[in-house]
Amino acid sequence: MKVFLSYSLNDQDLFILTLLAEELNKKGFIINQSNDFHTEMSSLTRVNINNSNLFIGLISGTGHEKNRVINEWRLATSKNIPCIFLIENTVPINQNFKSKYLIFDRYNPHQAIEELKKTINIKKENQNDSNALAWILGGAALLSIISLLSKDDKK
Repeated sequence: MKVFLSYSLNDQDLFILTLLAEELNKKGFIINQSNDFHTEMSSLTRVNINNSNLFIGLISGTGHEKNRVINEWRLATSKNIPCIFLIENTVPINQNFKSKYLIFDRYNPHQAIEELKKTINIKKENQNDSNALAWILGGAALLSIISLLSKDDKK
């Protein structure tokens, strides 16, 4: 399975990408990500998103690439690629943004973890969902990352 990982993180949180990549690799994913920082979306990024089985978007409050991540996420949703979109609670979200996303509070990650677990369980129960496996495996990898983000910030 292929996952496209799109992120807007500050330099101190970039280690999370390495840890997330390790978790995703353990679950059998091949990882692609954007290299289109501060530019228009390249044809390579479009192809990688289109060929993905799962899209994971991460936006932190101090990241500088929020718009790029949202544009890549929009492409993934337009292609009906299953998406897990994790947004830190310090990020202002436009009221017109009605799509499904998960809010993360690094000082109190419990709610995001429970919400993610609930969605994973729903996906496990829905055997008619051909995208469920990608979502379940990707969601499980994100569970450990949410915990790591919150632990790191408390040091």
